Amino acid sequence: MKTRLHHLSLILLAFMLLLACGGNKEMAVPSNLETYADPFQDLTDLSLAIIEAGGVAAVGQGTSVRQDLAQQKAVTAAKGNLAEIFNTKVQRMNKQFQEEIGSENDAEINEAFTTVTKTLTSQVLQGAVTKTSKFFRDKETGQFSCGAVVAIEPDKVNTSILDELQKKDKKLYERFRASQAYEELKREMEEYEKDQQN
Repeated sequence: MKTRLHHLSLILLAFMLLLACGGNKEMAVPSNLETYADPFQDLTDLSLAIIEAGGVAAVGQGTSVRQDLAQQKAVTAAKGNLAEIFNTKVQRMNKQFQEEIGSENDAEINEAFTTVTKTLTSQVLQGAVTKTSKFFRDKETGQFSCGAVVAIEPDKVNTSILDELQKKDKKLYERFRASQAYEELKREMEEYEKDQQN
């Protein structure tokens, strides 16, 4: 009798859980919330295309009552984002190179790549160009919103990395040139150049 009662209570509990969790109820969206698309999605798509081609690109946004200041803020924000992406690219190359030559966490290699990253971030950002900007103006406040794509072409990025690495440590540079990581970097530049010719 106890077993039957226990089974019955388990079935009842499972049924209640199914009722509570089941169903095709859509989650109600509060009436005070509005859904809208990202007005700068096309800029994000452009920056992703540049990155896929081997370059470095980022989107920044800025707002001001003056159109020129909104653009300056957007470009400055994009350059900050660009520095982060550039640093990530160099770190990825460092990791790939270390894994390839079998010396993970090699202090000498880490130090060389860290120095290259620090030196180049400011230099490369000076060579960054604003690919495009897009503006919106709020009719009520008069404020401009600007989105900007700032990019560095793959050949400039990769050549800068290699030149700086050569200056810092010639032996390491030679080892890197002989690596698969270097071949992939070279292939990126060649593919980008082909895309630009088409």
